Amino acid sequence: MITITPTTGPLGSPAGSVRPDAHSHHAADPALDGTRATWPLAGAVAGAASLVAAMAGMATITEEQYLEGVGLIDDLERGGYYISFVVGLIGVAALFIAAAGWRRWAQHRAADDLAAGTIATALSATATVNIIGYSMAGALALYLDGGFDEGTMSDESLFVNFAYLDFGTLFGWWGAMLAAACVAFLAFRRRLLPRWMGVVSLVTMAIPLGFALFTALPGMPGMIMPLWLVAISVGMVFSRTAGASAGVPR
Repeated sequence: MITITPTTGPLGSPAGSVRPDAHSHHAADPALDGTRATWPLAGAVAGAASLVAAMAGMATITEEQYLEGVGLIDDLERGGYYISFVVGLIGVAALFIAAAGWRRWAQHRAADDLAAGTIATALSATATVNIIGYSMAGALALYLDGGFDEGTMSDESLFVNFAYLDFGTLFGWWGAMLAAACVAFLAFRRRLLPRWMGVVSLVTMAIPLGFALFTALPGMPGMIMPLWLVAISVGMVFSRTAGASAGVPR
């Protein structure tokens, strides 16, 4: 009878057994092999689209026309509102995607950190409120002269939409203000993000806060925070400190 005795490796493990290579995990990690994440670019698209939508939805009205009240409805053109509606909703979709990416990033890099988890919630709040503003712009494009349902809505009703849109596509970005505060915390306290992101966040937050405190102006975040989102989103693509690729689908 022939007896086969298994041989052992240098550390006592059976010969031929497969031991995990210490480098194999790193090679599979996109954050460590130089592969860049692309999900943050959704935030850049959202910021740019929001600025375009906000500018398009601002009617060119003189002070005298404002004083006309409901009578100014006859002076409005639907084209800008249509652009605001379409481009704005594209921005909303991109912002929800960016928020989902931040949520996955937080789960991988700082699952127990409240600030990291709040970023996605804050951006989702901005996207949700923006849907209302862009839809109000769409309603004007629908009912004003040249629209599909022109003449079927009273000027008084349309004036409500017009008045809302004075800041309606802008004040949803207060949610992004909270997200910026969280980014600053993660940059300076937790060191999970580069410090320049913290500086940019604090500077951009200071401007809307200053106007809000001294003049009660509610719409400034909608002009400043989209720029913040573009800068932070592009930074997330290239920052090794942020590690946007780690454990997150690209």
